[in-house]
Amino acid sequence: MKTIWNLLALFALVAALSGCTITAAPMVYVPPPACPEGYYYASGYGCIPLPAGVVVPPDAVYAVVNTSGLSLRSCGSMRCDIINSLNAGEQVQVLSHQGDWTHVWAFTRGQEGWVASRFLN
Repeated sequence: MKTIWNLLALFALVAALSGCTITAAPMVYVPPPACPEGYYYASGYGCIPLPAGVVVPPDAVYAVVNTSGLSLRSCGSMRCDIINSLNAGEQVQVLSHQGDWTHVWAFTRGQEGWVASRFLN
């Protein structure tokens, strides 16, 4: 085991002395894939079936949450109760807009509520 660590240390030293640099490719946003009818996209899970009884009209508008911990509220105001929290990457159905607020259906939570519009893409 000690030999492996010695080899790794030697490799790191040679790489550093030879001027090697490690660079990462820039991050690129990749939109979620389109899901077949009767399914929705859930970040980390892919396309999964809609819960029983949920019907999504064909002209539905969707948005993606762009921040973690987005408060899903009972109405469109900071004074309204927080009923749940949404994660970055979650897809929601847009039901309506009112000022700076968007009325949404959160598929993964099975809940309807309001979120600040600026946190949706």
